[in-house]
Amino acid sequence: MPYFLYMLTILWAVRWYGAETGQTIGEGTHPAVAIDPAGKVHVVYGQGQKILYSTSATGESFSRPQLIDSLPGLHLGASRGPQIAATSGSVVITAIDKAGDVWAYRLDRTTGHWQKRITVTDVPRTALEGFVTLTAGPDDTFNAFWLDLRGNKRNKIAGAHSTNGGRTWSANRIIYQSPDGTVCECCQLTAVSRGDQVVLMFRNFLKGSRDMYLISSADGGQTFGRAVRLGVGTWLLNACPMDGGGLFINPQGAIWTVWRRRDTLFTARPGEAETKIAVGKNPKIVSTLNGTYVL
Repeated sequence: MPYFLYMLTILWAVRWYGAETGQTIGEGTHPAVAIDPAGKVHVVYGQGQKILYSTSATGESFSRPQLIDSLPGLHLGASRGPQIAATSGSVVITAIDKAGDVWAYRLDRTTGHWQKRITVTDVPRTALEGFVTLTAGPDDTFNAFWLDLRGNKRNKIAGAHSTNGGRTWSANRIIYQSPDGTVCECCQLTAVSRGDQVVLMFRNFLKGSRDMYLISSADGGQTFGRAVRLGVGTWLLNACPMDGGGLFINPQGAIWTVWRRRDTLFTARPGEAETKIAVGKNPKIVSTLNGTYVL
């Protein structure tokens, strides 16, 4: 099984099996995976209010899970759960509690010690929906984005930036606010980075439609351009589909996405028409020089 596809398999189940041997990493829900610049694999998942972490040098054998924290009211379920990103210097985990606060944990890879949780949100009780995404950039930088209710109690996209490996976080800023009042209130955000390029995908709510949009940054997440709709079709829906899709930047810098409209999955690149690929939901994607793979 190709390495990139092999890594996709652990996005959705902590209990996984390889092509020849199997290993139970642990019991829990909503795992997230990151691969650092050296190819080391990092996995985080939830179990009740516990945040657990496991790692692997090759993706074939994982360490015994380590308890990072017991976060009262840890948000889990419907794509809510802890997120992880890694650089050569740090591993960072973000999580949201049901009180609506975003927390961050940092592993200093030179000492092997985890920093105690610190708050990322600078307004309390503002991330009540429980959706956060995290991505790592060059020079030990990290960006976190989440659905935020501050100001008018309508969901918008807020973010914070760390330039020191997650030790501290910038003041929060609003990345996007729908002109119709709210973005889709219960769909997971997805962010990816390659170099100074940061791309964020989210489901919007405009004129009654729940369509997928991208916003991009060329300066490591300091500034973002306008939101651009993916595909040419639309999904009129007076409900939340609770499905955020997948996003990847391939080694050549091309952006690939996969997402759901009604019961159908589509792939799309920015500015191009979407391509129907299957019936399903909750997709993820990896794009490589050898091709694009969807789970």
